[in-house]
Amino acid sequence: MTNPKQPFTNARLMAVQAYYAKTQSGESWDQIISRFLMEEIGGSVLAGEKEEVVVLEPADKSLFAHLTQYVRDNQADLEKMIDSAFSDKINKDKVEPVFKGILLMGAAEFFVNPDLDTPIIINEYVDLARSFYDGAEVKIANAVLDKLAKAIRE
Repeated sequence: MTNPKQPFTNARLMAVQAYYAKTQSGESWDQIISRFLMEEIGGSVLAGEKEEVVVLEPADKSLFAHLTQYVRDNQADLEKMIDSAFSDKINKDKVEPVFKGILLMGAAEFFVNPDLDTPIIINEYVDLARSFYDGAEVKIANAVLDKLAKAIRE
């Protein structure tokens, strides 16, 4: 039995992958978004100790497009919000692209998915952080997204 929320979870993961691809490739947002939507890139992850390629179930393309287009159009503003939500103890300049992508897409989702409950959005992106990190990043993602949710949604 498939998980009914899996296409949305995969859209979030692919949006983070798109942000990472954008930072590494030098391609424009429109090129990256198009390549993901045409399934030229994305749709798989490396898993396990041997880092085997695992193909993902199809993602919700509408959510993916809304998230990535919102970040494309509002990245500077989102980055300012994220920077202000960080603790003074964290060096914002050393945030890895994957982690930054998780925070950017999480912040974007508060705007593009206004009817979805805040805890669900936070949980989705904290779970994404947990799939990439096992240290302080998970707690930081939770704290930053919680602060952002209060600033954006209240």
